[in-house]
Amino acid sequence: MKTKNMGMAIGAVGLMTVIAGCGTPTKAASGKPVATVQNVPITNTQLANFVAVTEFFQGSTLPNTAQEKSLEVKALVQQTAVNRWALSHHLITQKKAASQAKSLISSRIEPQVGGAKGLAGLLKSKKLKMSTLDTYVSNQMITQSAFAYATKSVKSPTTSQEQSYYTKNKSSFANPPQDEINDIVVKTQTQAQSILSQLSHGGNFAQLAKKDSTSSTAKNGGSLGYLPVSPTGGMSQGMYSAVQSMKPGQYKSYKGSQGYHVIELVATKPASTPTFSKVQSQIKQTLLTQTQDSAYQAFAAKIQKSMKVTIGK
Repeated sequence: MKTKNMGMAIGAVGLMTVIAGCGTPTKAASGKPVATVQNVPITNTQLANFVAVTEFFQGSTLPNTAQEKSLEVKALVQQTAVNRWALSHHLITQKKAASQAKSLISSRIEPQVGGAKGLAGLLKSKKLKMSTLDTYVSNQMITQSAFAYATKSVKSPTTSQEQSYYTKNKSSFANPPQDEINDIVVKTQTQAQSILSQLSHGGNFAQLAKKDSTSSTAKNGGSLGYLPVSPTGGMSQGMYSAVQSMKPGQYKSYKGSQGYHVIELVATKPASTPTFSKVQSQIKQTLLTQTQDSAYQAFAAKIQKSMKVTIGK
């Protein structure tokens, strides 16, 4: 299972998204085994803990499908095999992993959720125990040691490789056209027409926004800043339709989900593509990550193949 957005988990632990954050407690939990690694069972309880903590960090619910469950089991099996290998080859110890986990939780995770009390409250709201989180992060530390071992010989991409990637993927770096928008939101069409009338007679948009707008942007004079000109890139469909026929300095009204909007098109920016030098560091990291991911997956597959693994149906 690939976790595309692990939030605090991946951000804090530093693993690549291709590495699933699976818990592998040192003591087998109770329940029917979903798999075994070297005759040691992986239980439904362990799988449930993995899913629960992953969802906790990810901030969303994982799909509850047979295919997803199968991927979760395979990910858990892979990390169990890798972690057993890492421990047996003394890349790290359980004690050190636990210490690193404790440090990471206190320095990187707790500050994001209001300290130790905030984390305890959040875990309680999700019906999770602190010991489950400790185990999860400890096992991330063990996997991280294996990841570092597997990728230690990976070299950074060359400038030539980076330039080649830029050429082949140039369109992905393109910035869409953008419009700078000021917005006033009122409850009725009559109010919107009144504001349009005032603006046409020299009224100050920012002052009217601060006085009449119900939007949170009122305090900033209604400024929304620059928005991509797209109904899916920051603009609502109503705003997008409105700006299609506007020029800088013009005003228009439309009905939206929050009420009636009066907008000002302040300025426009054409579509643009950054030069290679502007995105080189980003490309370097992308290519390095891809190479590291491939190296780790090959390493993990080899480790798992060397062990006796069974996956229940």
